[in-house]
Amino acid sequence: MPNVEKIDLGLVDSVVAESIGKPGERTFKVTAQSGRGRAVVWMEKEQLFQVALAIRQFAAATEQPSDPERYQPEMPAPPEPTDLEFRAAELSLRHDRSTDIFTVEAANVDADATKETETDDEEPAVAVQFSFSRRGGVKLSEQAIEVCAAGRPHCQLCGGPIDPEGHVCPKTNGHHKGEIKFA
Repeated sequence: MPNVEKIDLGLVDSVVAESIGKPGERTFKVTAQSGRGRAVVWMEKEQLFQVALAIRQFAAATEQPSDPERYQPEMPAPPEPTDLEFRAAELSLRHDRSTDIFTVEAANVDADATKETETDDEEPAVAVQFSFSRRGGVKLSEQAIEVCAAGRPHCQLCGGPIDPEGHVCPKTNGHHKGEIKFA
C-alpha cells in the first residue's frame, strides 16, 4: 500500500449525509466537522447506504453501556485544522463498546494498491477517520437512508430504477413499451 497520510478528526461536532444533483445523476457525500478540521468524503450511493444500514442494525441490536468510558482520539490532533475533500476508494465502520462510539475511516486509495500503480498527477494518498456517539450515528443513519431513498422510483417487478424517460424492465423481457389492455 502506498504511504498514506492519516488524519483523525476525533469526536465530531457534526456529521451530515447529502446528495447533489438530480435523481439518476446524483453524487453522495458525508461531511464531518470537529475542532480538528473538516472532511468531505464523496462516495457511491451503495457505500453510504451500507454504512447507514450497519449503524442502524448495530444500534438496534445492542444496548448502550450504562457507564461508557470517556472517548480518547486514537491519533494526536493535526498541527493546524485540516480541510480535506476526496472520493473514498475504501470505507470502514467500527464501534468501540467501551465508549459506545462509532468511527468511520475513509481512504482515497485502495489497501491493495501498490506504489507502481501511482502516478505523479494523482492526489496524495490520505485517510481520515472521524468518530461520533450512538445518538449521532442513529441520526446519520436516518439521514443517509432518507438521502438514498430520495432518488428515482424503483420498478415493482425488477427493483431497478425508473428513469424519467421510462424503464425497460428485464422481467417483461424488455419488450413492453405501452400500457397493457385487457379484453
